Amino acid sequence: MPDFFRKLQENIRYLIDQAFAHKFVGQFLLFITLVTTVTLIGITAMFFGLFSEENAGIRSIPRDIDAGFWDSLWWSVNQVMRLKGFEQAYGATGPVLAYSLFLSIMGLVVFSVLISLINNTMRSRIEALRKGDTQVLERDHVLLLGWNNKVFSILQQLARLKPGVKVVILAPREIDIMQEQLRVAGIKRENIKVILRSGTPSNHGELDRVAVDQAASVIVLATDADDSETIKTMVLLTVRQDWYGEPPVLTSEIALEQNYELAKIAARNRLHIISSSRVISKVIVQTVRNPGLAAVYSELFSPDGNSVHVLGIPECTDRPIADIAHGLKDAIPLGITWDEQRENRVRHAAGLNPEPDYEVADDERLVLLTRGLPVTCSMPDRIPESRIVREGGSVPHVPARVLLIGWTDILYDLLQELDAHALLGTEVTVLSNVTQDEVQQRIESHQINDLKNLTLVFHEGDGVMQAAWEDIELSGFQSIVVLADASDEQGDADTRTLRILLRLSDLRKQHDNRAHTVAELLDENNRALFAGLDVDDIVISPEVVSAQLAQIARQEVLAPIYRELLSAGGVEISLRPAGDYVQLDTDCTFSDLVYSSQQKMEIALGLRLAQHGGEVLLNPSRRATWRLGDHDKVIVLAQQVYQ
Repeated sequence: MPDFFRKLQENIRYLIDQAFAHKFVGQFLLFITLVTTVTLIGITAMFFGLFSEENAGIRSIPRDIDAGFWDSLWWSVNQVMRLKGFEQAYGATGPVLAYSLFLSIMGLVVFSVLISLINNTMRSRIEALRKGDTQVLERDHVLLLGWNNKVFSILQQLARLKPGVKVVILAPREIDIMQEQLRVAGIKRENIKVILRSGTPSNHGELDRVAVDQAASVIVLATDADDSETIKTMVLLTVRQDWYGEPPVLTSEIALEQNYELAKIAARNRLHIISSSRVISKVIVQTVRNPGLAAVYSELFSPDGNSVHVLGIPECTDRPIADIAHGLKDAIPLGITWDEQRENRVRHAAGLNPEPDYEVADDERLVLLTRGLPVTCSMPDRIPESRIVREGGSVPHVPARVLLIGWTDILYDLLQELDAHALLGTEVTVLSNVTQDEVQQRIESHQINDLKNLTLVFHEGDGVMQAAWEDIELSGFQSIVVLADASDEQGDADTRTLRILLRLSDLRKQHDNRAHTVAELLDENNRALFAGLDVDDIVISPEVVSAQLAQIARQEVLAPIYRELLSAGGVEISLRPAGDYVQLDTDCTFSDLVYSSQQKMEIALGLRLAQHGGEVLLNPSRRATWRLGDHDKVIVLAQQVYQ
């Protein structure tokens, strides 16, 4: 018996499925079948006291025809169909009953169609919103085109730079997925309005749908490995002429340095390009040369703490940079910026680390490192000379032996940057899962210039496993860099980095190695995992790039400043021995460091104090006094020196 009922249930379910598969015809037949079946079941009520004396007072039970089959049929039909008009025609002639039944059913159909129309309209609208297919009618918003791991940092930067800002995101992803990732990243808690739309940024119609012509700024993210979609989007933006008012600030990320020249052609000098591989590789190499520099970059590119601002200060006009440096009590002048006419457009230009006697013109503004605006300015009658100044000119170099662990797309740019700063004969060892046969092919296909100073050694192996280290003499390296290698399909890049650092921590106990260690991370939330693993510098690569994209989008004048700061052959932020600037173990103020650095054509930015766990002090208090030792560093802005 249970098998019978199970089989019956399966057959009924199958018939219902078939009915819905045939859409209207099948569903209509299913409707007729259900009405007939239920009505026939309802007729059987006549055998269970429908017309009994106990029910004689029930007005809805008819008795005027035969108090039998026809009355019970009438009662059953009206109970099933609930046709009010037909029910009230009880006792009428046959044709009138037929008309009443037809009109009552059609009335039910009309009402059902109306409900269905409303329901389908609402469902289609909700579905369109869910899919991100609707029009955007915002104005003066930030338009973010594309989606990668920098989205979250950009949104956090924008929320802090301008609370309440409206950001529209157009990306080839499902809305539900984007919403969930934003929720997990904590963006919902930020003071920012995010509007999501699904679509392809390199499509002209899609750009119109997100009100690109009304945007205040547009940020294009690299969404594929070869930058093809990014470059197509750049072309659409730069050839566009139908802007509503002033054209927005256009900023784009390029993932690979080898595509930079092509991107510049597509940009037509109308769009600011950030090469993420160049920026990240430069930051990592500079950190290799200057232990502790990662913390400086982290604060510099952050909207919190000290960051870069551009400001015109009337009191500083026609005054030399040396006087201004001593006159500003809560800011440090990094350089100057001005506007110039190029191709019938006004463009921003900047010069960092000008000579101390350079006088600021009335059409120039100051580039300042400060915690915020406004700044306090009180020009001295004369520059206070320091009596504890020392001469010295040590320049940081890439260590003689460097170990790179992992293989990512930035490796090629990283090697070029290392080569530019290294002494002849510097050995760079790369430990990765890439086979020896693939190594040369990849290097040749990506390397732009031949390496002049580096000697490359490749080891195939998984840095997580003990076996990979059998042929590597760990104690011979002065610097170790763990790259964010996402080749491990079982976990994310940061998890792999953690596993490698755990292995390194164990190996160091055996080899007594204390090489300076730099780790690249993709998520700031994972920083706490690396405490106690002897990591000296942590570079959060998405934040370095996203900070520039977000800050340039809000203040276009920062584009040439960051471009000069992070371009080869320009100025650099460097950590130099304190003994190169002032006498050690002597009371020292920041004014002493400012004066001493000016004698070297440099700008003092702050200190890194070894006795406080490598604490970084940017733009420190002018009233503070220190006694600097051999391991303390002065943070300066200086001209890069290449060998």
